[in-house]
Amino acid sequence: MAWVKPTGSMLLLLLGFLCLGRVVETGLDQNPNRVGKRETMTAGLLLGLPATLGGVGLGISARRDRRRLEAQRLRQVFFVLTKAGRGKVTALRFAMEAGISGDRATAYLSDRAREYDATFQVDREGGITYCFNLGEVDSRLLRPAPVNRFDVVLEAVPPAKQREIIRTVQQLTGLDWKAVKALVRTLPQPIQTGASQATAEDFKRALEAVGAQVLVVLRTE
Repeated sequence: MAWVKPTGSMLLLLLGFLCLGRVVETGLDQNPNRVGKRETMTAGLLLGLPATLGGVGLGISARRDRRRLEAQRLRQVFFVLTKAGRGKVTALRFAMEAGISGDRATAYLSDRAREYDATFQVDREGGITYCFNLGEVDSRLLRPAPVNRFDVVLEAVPPAKQREIIRTVQQLTGLDWKAVKALVRTLPQPIQTGASQATAEDFKRALEAVGAQVLVVLRTE
């Protein structure tokens, strides 16, 4: 679970800072009659230092895990696009599919181009297509992988949330107010069809955040 290490890191750092803060506060206390000053500082150091170091270590490990998973995700997207394009891929297509910036997509493809000794094609507008030599690859592997499409179905709209939900549907679909209002009168009702999984999940999150009940359905056709 990706949240375990970051959460553990934050908790350990919080504990460590509290304990070390107590050590500092005790050390600055000039009251000569304070009892147990040395014991308090010792306990704070014994608890605070290991907790802080452990939190830093977990944080570094979590960051390393995130980078590794992101690298695996980008490589998977790269291979899928390269196979689908029979060795050809553009930075724009890669950026769209991977959900990253154009600069980052270009840098990534440039690294892969050096790694795999790719060539380039430049169109009239100056756009660059990266051309990777796939060699004698089974033609079945070059077929584009099937892309799942989803319908977003609005199932229920609580009366108290109707205005806010209509406004959200309007923003998501681009329909006018009257069209959306008519749509929500007869539920369940699809509000987006043939969407990618990412788009469908974005719709679902946005609508559930304002109180709607939403179902994402995989298209079977």
